[in-house]
This record gives sequence, structure tokens and C-alpha cells, in this order.
Amino acid sequence: MMKIGYIQSTSKSEIEEQSELLISHGCSKIYVETSKELSFKLKRKLQEAIDSLSSGDILAVTRLSILCISVQSLLEVLFELNDKDVTLEVVQQKFISKDTHTLDELLLYLIEFIDDIKIEKQVYGISKAKANGVRLGRPPKLTKQQVLKAIELKHNQTSQNVASRFGVGRSTLLRHIAKQKKAS
Repeated sequence: MMKIGYIQSTSKSEIEEQSELLISHGCSKIYVETSKELSFKLKRKLQEAIDSLSSGDILAVTRLSILCISVQSLLEVLFELNDKDVTLEVVQQKFISKDTHTLDELLLYLIEFIDDIKIEKQVYGISKAKANGVRLGRPPKLTKQQVLKAIELKHNQTSQNVASRFGVGRSTLLRHIAKQKKAS
């Protein structure tokens, strides 16, 4: 019987964290997927890991969401593992596919799985947007030019007067000025 681990992450620290956890749970070999492919069919390292397993072996992951992003693809993985007589162990959720669980436990695992998938998709979307140069979050109230002009005006006027001129609060103005001074 062999226990193999599977990790999916683009973050080096998360890969190390998952590796330590899987090694501490007895994994002799770990497959690492560094791409954030959402489709089960495109996860080459996962397929390699499954192909290397034989009857009686164990595939270990830290969370169900590491395997796939939908209940349908999770079922595909479970059926493929079942056909090979391979046990799935989900370390953080203390779930082993060969164990019999009550309906309540299975529903809890599915709810947790769905929540994890939502988070994975959100993180994937944010990282993709950042890679494409999209600015995230609320836009700044003042442009760089306005902040520089405000710094000039502040020498002769009160902060409140300068803030009113730009249509922002005094604390917003001071925060932008402090940020600009720190940047230069």
C-alpha cells in the first residue's frame, strides 16, 4: 500500500504548508500542480498521481477543493479512484472515502467543499485580474497631481480649506499627503 499526496497552488508558501501536512500524514510521494487550471481534465499532475496508484493505495489531499472545482468533477475523480480501488483521504477534513459516513457528515463536507471552491475561484479571478493590470479596490479620491497641488497650497492655507477646495475631508487629504511624502 502506497500513500501519495497531491497539491495544487501557485504560492510557494502554500505548497510548503501543504507538503508538510501531507508528509506528516505519511505520504511517500507528492505531486505538485503549480498552474491554477480550474478544469479537472487539464490537471496533468493530478492525472499522473491517479495513474501511478494501484489497488489499495491512498491519494491524500489537504482539502477537497484541491482536487476540483465542481461537485460533478469531484464525482468524476471519486468514481475514477473507486474504479482503481484507491482510497481518498482529505487530511484537514478528516475524511477518508472508504469510511461510511452519515448523510449529515457528507452534507457538511459538501457545504465546506462548495465554500472552498467559491474562495478558490475568487482568488483565481483576482490574481488573473492583477496579472492583466486591472486596479482592484476603490479608486483614490485625489490624483497624484491634486495631492502635489494640495501640498503647495497647504503652505499658505489650513488643511481644512485645502480639503474643501478639492471636495474631500481633512483626514482624507492628510492621508493622501502622508502617502505621497512616504512614496517620494
